[in-house]
Amino acid sequence: MMKILKSRELLVLFLLVAMILAVATQNKAVLYPFTLINIVNSSLFLMLIAVGQMFVVQTRGIDVSVGAIAGLSAVIFGFALNAGMPLPLAMICALITGALAGAVNAVGVVFIGIPPIIMTLGTLGAYRGFMRVLTGGSWIESIPQNIKSFAVTRYMSIPLMVWAVAVLVIVVAVLLWRIRAARNFYAVGDNADGAYLLGINVKATRFAAFTLSGLFAGAAAIVFVGQIGFVPMQTGNGQELKAIAAVVLGGVSLMGGTGSIWSAVIGALFLTAVDSMMIFLHVPGSWNNAVAGAVLLGIVVFDYLIRRTVHNRQLAARAAEMRRAEADQDRSTNTTETREMAS
Repeated sequence: MMKILKSRELLVLFLLVAMILAVATQNKAVLYPFTLINIVNSSLFLMLIAVGQMFVVQTRGIDVSVGAIAGLSAVIFGFALNAGMPLPLAMICALITGALAGAVNAVGVVFIGIPPIIMTLGTLGAYRGFMRVLTGGSWIESIPQNIKSFAVTRYMSIPLMVWAVAVLVIVVAVLLWRIRAARNFYAVGDNADGAYLLGINVKATRFAAFTLSGLFAGAAAIVFVGQIGFVPMQTGNGQELKAIAAVVLGGVSLMGGTGSIWSAVIGALFLTAVDSMMIFLHVPGSWNNAVAGAVLLGIVVFDYLIRRTVHNRQLAARAAEMRRAEADQDRSTNTTETREMAS
């Protein structure tokens, strides 16, 4: 149990299971495999955006333009498909769009020195405006069936989109675990000056973080378009705040230096599950944001109290150890003085 309390990811996962079981006492349909798979499928868009946001937050930054980047990438993806491009090439166009948009944020933050919140707020409006310029304010409809069929096709009763995102997350997790340079994100977020003195290229690390954030937003756009089959102008609206909430909920500190890809995945799953549980409990949708915010606040406060308690116990243990060491030293000194006097 203490391991669960000390790990934010395990704590949120434990609470996710507890929430589902509690709702199941009122509506057993929530435990059906089809329902659980659909909850995971619904979380994919937020999950990918949150994974990208994780890199930025780890380096003590923030990106509030990820929703707009996803929307812009979705527009480019829709245009590419309607222009007759093969599906793989259209996907590459969406990913490049996301990466380039993230790189623009990186240039402003890393090389010009604009605070991340200011830079990404500016590009949030710019990317949204560019979407309207490209589309004339209209939705992109009549998307070819190839992306739709990919989204609805299931293998072992699980959508191919879920399998694809699962493979992507696992591959990224393994790369982050095996590649030594991946530790730079933690080092820069924990202490940028110290990382610089250790020879880490701080600017390149932060640039990579914002670019990866845009890249994953582009990947989220592909999933979104595939799932709904068209591109509304509201694509990605509000998702930036949910992505930040997901990574913080999962255990990524806004002060940087902590968290993992699983933090983003579990946080996104939890927030999506909260919305789904509200449906099963027949609660009006207007309560979704309020309940999700209250749950997030409760978990963060509970986690803070646990961490503070553990920290205080560690300090008390160190103080007790120092007192014992001082007492042993005093006894040793007294013994030595007694022997000298006796001799």
